[in-house]
Amino acid sequence: MYYPLNIKTWYAAFLLIILILGADPLHSASAMAPTPNIFIVPPRQNAVAGQPTHFTLFIQNTGTEDIISKDYGSVMVALKLDGQAQVVEAIGVETGPDRMITVPAGGFAKLTYEFKLPRDMAGTVSLSLEGFKSPPVLFAAGPTVQPQAGEGENASQGQLVIGEKQDEFQPFLKNLSAYEPVYFLFGADPGREKSKFQISFKYKLFNGPFDSGGLNSLLDGFHLAYTQTSYWDLKSDSKPFDDSSYKPELFYLVPKIDLNLPWVKIFGVQSGFQHESNGKGGDDSRSTNYIYIKPIMAISLFDEAYLTVAPKLWMYVMNEDETNPDLADYRGYFDLQVQAGVPMGLCLDTHTRWAEAGPSIQADLSYPLTSFFNNGLNLYLHLQYFNGYAERLKEYDAKEEIFRIGFSLSR
Repeated sequence: MYYPLNIKTWYAAFLLIILILGADPLHSASAMAPTPNIFIVPPRQNAVAGQPTHFTLFIQNTGTEDIISKDYGSVMVALKLDGQAQVVEAIGVETGPDRMITVPAGGFAKLTYEFKLPRDMAGTVSLSLEGFKSPPVLFAAGPTVQPQAGEGENASQGQLVIGEKQDEFQPFLKNLSAYEPVYFLFGADPGREKSKFQISFKYKLFNGPFDSGGLNSLLDGFHLAYTQTSYWDLKSDSKPFDDSSYKPELFYLVPKIDLNLPWVKIFGVQSGFQHESNGKGGDDSRSTNYIYIKPIMAISLFDEAYLTVAPKLWMYVMNEDETNPDLADYRGYFDLQVQAGVPMGLCLDTHTRWAEAGPSIQADLSYPLTSFFNNGLNLYLHLQYFNGYAERLKEYDAKEEIFRIGFSLSR
């Protein structure tokens, strides 16, 4: 396959930057590590020494089974300022009396904690967690405020932060998580007319744990999902959308099948039904449906590195024979996903399809920007290369070669 020089140059430059900055080598990015990733969001409001202070934890479950634990009901917080250090307890303000939380498989939990900032901690304070692998964050704390005469005991309580009360009315949000990668990418070659963005999420319909047996065990695997991929011409004056693919889906996930092989860390199977259409009518209308099965296997390489292999096989059901009768000749019946990397490092994710018209490949390379901005920017730098057919439905029979660069929220 021929790759233009400018494509190679983009990839070489990106990899060189990562190596200079001390990035880890390519690891498997299946993020299905046995332990969750912990991210600290420092206090958003002006903290005051001697007063209650709040911060937020995002707990990312990159595995394929729910995490149900009491370990996050309270955490020990290490505070450092000008060489002095203190450890205080922070209590979860959203956990129930039993302090039990659930982090859905492939999703995350957002938890808010409260602790009393010591009176002598005024300035730029470093906050880290005892017993968890997570880099420290910094926040500014003002000096102790002396109460004015006549003020009531609760005068310093203040108002609640927007979202704290509203979240009580959203008890099912824990079942909502990212599905396919979510990104916004600018067309680099051949140009901005090939820009693209994608949003995707899945929703777990039932909460019964798999090891509970009976009906709950069977229902637990059902998920709804939705993915939208839009192709945006940012070069034209009117910035039109060339095409979009709308993909609602119902799938069933069996997250753990024990193969009793020491080198296999994760093995499961996903199967489902997906509709895809571009939402247009007339000659521009394109639509199809798939029934698919997708085994997923992850192999631990070294440290936190994983290699994931996920072959997906499908058959077409009620394909639109008037406008895209030969879609299978260009999209095929099989996709091989190979993913390599570490959860908080470099990740390479490839999809390869084989069809009668020829092979198609999409490669996505991403790296978290968090470490470059003191945990203040939660985005990935994202590069994407596509070469082949049927990336979009409207012109599925035209071969394209495209390079894009941008940012992603999930990968």
